[in-house]
Amino acid sequence: MDAYANSVVQIFLVFILLNVGVYGRKQIAEAENRHALKTTFAGIYLMQCLCGLLVSSVYVVFVWMVGSYQLIFMIYGLMLLAYALDISWFFIGREQVKRIMMRNTVVRLLSIACIFLFVNDASDLWLYVLINSAALLIGQLVTWSALFADLGKIHFSFRAMKKHVAPMLLLSVIPCVSLLYTAVNKVILGNVAGATEVGYYNQAFKLYTICMGFVSALSTVIVPRMAMHFKKGDQAKFRQFVNFSIRYVSISTIPLTFGLIGIATTFVPLFLGAAFAPATHNVMLFAPCLFLAGVADILGLQILLITNQSKKYTLSIIIGSIVSFATNIFVVAAWGSEGTVFSFFIANLVIVALQLYFARKHYEFRYFLKIVAKYTFFSIIMLFAMLGIKYLLQGQSDILILAYQLITGVYVYLLCLFLSKDPLLFQILYRKVGWKHVKK
Repeated sequence: MDAYANSVVQIFLVFILLNVGVYGRKQIAEAENRHALKTTFAGIYLMQCLCGLLVSSVYVVFVWMVGSYQLIFMIYGLMLLAYALDISWFFIGREQVKRIMMRNTVVRLLSIACIFLFVNDASDLWLYVLINSAALLIGQLVTWSALFADLGKIHFSFRAMKKHVAPMLLLSVIPCVSLLYTAVNKVILGNVAGATEVGYYNQAFKLYTICMGFVSALSTVIVPRMAMHFKKGDQAKFRQFVNFSIRYVSISTIPLTFGLIGIATTFVPLFLGAAFAPATHNVMLFAPCLFLAGVADILGLQILLITNQSKKYTLSIIIGSIVSFATNIFVVAAWGSEGTVFSFFIANLVIVALQLYFARKHYEFRYFLKIVAKYTFFSIIMLFAMLGIKYLLQGQSDILILAYQLITGVYVYLLCLFLSKDPLLFQILYRKVGWKHVKK
């Protein structure tokens, strides 16, 4: 029930956020002085606030009219309010990511503690939703106190907002159309295949989302610095960051993709329960999306958006979303949750293919293929080692098999990196390899 209600709420959240995080952190990074910083923040947030008020009004009408799960939807209203107050993009744009991470960590730990203390069974679902929503809201209020400590009094005006309306509306198309291959596809899955299939999809998607946190962290940290270098006209430094991102995403997401495929049959029944065993194939299908999403972050957020090619960035998302939606319509009845995951994969594949073409002037395709081929080869070796360990340990406990698979996979992959004298590995080990050694 929560998975279905949450998927509906996510639709409203998209119209509150309007992709403001992507646009906002770039604009904040480009602000040259304190006055520009305050004016930029005021204009962007006023637009976010007005959208939040409009969407919240529509949500109130929706909750009043809905027949099922009304209490759950009412509590989720706190989450909408929390996201309307979200200004994490301001601190990310100023490269103060630690402040956001500390807040998120503390709030998350408190919410987990409350869940363990007060949530006992399925009848406490309303309490579970309340704890998560309230924790998120409290976290946003803490962030606002930090903002006022930094900027002092802020004057909001429509004049400051005016210059941001057009570019924000253009970028807002991206999350709106992305609904076709995320929330809307999941709603269609529930209506066609039932709540059980949504559960299989949702559990696999949660695992994908957790892994994506490591993938998207790079763009979150690196975009403000890249935006600053591009604005100054330092193309050489900008290219160095692009090359580093390609190597980082490849060295991390490709083995993660093959690793998830290697442990899925053991991991899913062990940690999600035997009832979720059918979600195993979903996890395997989601795995390649980690690499594709990482590449899309580089091409879309780090190149197209920073180089002022927002229209091309938006177009790639629109086309990918439409293809995904059409694919889901055709396969969901026959394939269930696996069909919806497959349509998600298709969306990412189309988006990356288009962005590779649109961003071609700002990266070297030959270098990209060389890096991807190298880490794919190492990851295949790792996968065979993991599957070999599983075969040798047949009959042992699942937890033992999983532990040995993980240890073997990490050891074999790191060994491949070490023997090939991978520059990024040695940069981490010795912290002596500079940017000039990243591209080899």
